[in-house]
Order: sequence, then C-alpha cells, then structure tokens
Amino acid sequence: MSGSSGSAISARNVLLDYLAQREHSLAELRTKALKRLGSDREVEIEEALEALTEEGLQSDERFAESLCRHRMLKGYGPVFLRQALREKGVDKDTQLLVFDALEVDWFDCAQSALRKKFSNPISNSLDRRERLKELQRRMRFLSYRGFPADIVSAVVAADDDA
Repeated sequence: MSGSSGSAISARNVLLDYLAQREHSLAELRTKALKRLGSDREVEIEEALEALTEEGLQSDERFAESLCRHRMLKGYGPVFLRQALREKGVDKDTQLLVFDALEVDWFDCAQSALRKKFSNPISNSLDRRERLKELQRRMRFLSYRGFPADIVSAVVAADDDA
C-alpha cells in the first residue's frame, strides 16, 4: 500500500474499523474512507475495498439483509426498505436478491406494526366522520412506514372489521 508511513493509518485499517462497528455497504465505506483519508488516497481505498470484498469481510448482500431485518422488526415496510437500501448505495440486483431471500408476509408485518401503534380497535361508538378520520390516521401511519397502498387498505379494513 503506497503512501503508508509509520504514522499514517492504512486505508484497510480504516475500513476494518468501520466494519468492526457494523455492516456497511460498499458505497458507505467508500464515502466514509474518502472523507477521513482524503481523495488523494482514493486508489488505495479502492484497492482495500476490493480486497475486503474478495475476502468476504464486506458484502452488500449481507449488509442489505441486516438492514432489512433490523428495520422490519421495527415495523417498516418494503417501500421504506427499498428506499433505505437505495440511499446506502445497494444496487437493484442485490435488493431483489435480498427481498427474495427474506420471504416476508408484508400483510402480517403491517398488521403487527398497526397493532403495536394502535393497541385498541376502532371504537363502534364513533360517528361516521370520526371513524373515517381514525381510519385515515391508521392508513397514513402504515403509508409512512413504507407499506404499499394495497396492503395498507387490506390491513386497516381487517382491523376495522375486528
């Protein structure tokens, strides 16, 4: 690794420090390393990234699975997850691979998030306008959490029937 003196930290060590904390996407690591080490060491950073990927120490697929599982447990839906992965620099092919591997029932996930937020079903004592307002509130919550409209409608309708 060129440019490494005894006092200068190597790009590999910087990247390993980041990976020791949590999984990172390749794009995240590149951005963080360039910010910390400077753009004059870009070649060294790219070589280190390539080596870490070949060694299996960095994997966009593993990162995407980790992020998705973590956020799913917090009640987020597929639209939110895809956006988060896009922002972290994960390519579409990897996203598709991860979503296929997850085998999630998004209806159950949305229903669980709704029940966690709204523990009580919609009261029958509400008048028509208040009931509609409450239904819209619940639909907005699920939409903000990243669930598609068809799932949002089905989950809220099922919750309303209960």
